[in-house]
Amino acid sequence: MRRSEDCGVWAVVVLTGEVDLFLAPVLRDAVDTLIVEGRARIVLDLEQVYFMDSSALGVLVYGLRRTGATGGTLRLAAPGEQVRRLLELTGLDTAIEIFPYATAACEAPWP
Repeated sequence: MRRSEDCGVWAVVVLTGEVDLFLAPVLRDAVDTLIVEGRARIVLDLEQVYFMDSSALGVLVYGLRRTGATGGTLRLAAPGEQVRRLLELTGLDTAIEIFPYATAACEAPWP
């Protein structure tokens, strides 16, 4: 996981490999840090993620709630087939905006 260059008002976090029980707390801390810094509009770039488990889904829900509570939101970019299927099975694909790539998530209108 690494912080990418911001994209306008959006903070971009690039995730790679497996987002599981071991990375979930790190991601949660990253979301909290961004919010404390006043960066409540967050894009998670999932293009290089090939596996995600339920602990990661919990962090996505947490991030969506935390950013929403501070006037922002959480967007996902470029989820692979496994991640997209997991989002669909859990219904998170209807709760979190998903974009084909990070730039599209940054450029899409926000209220």
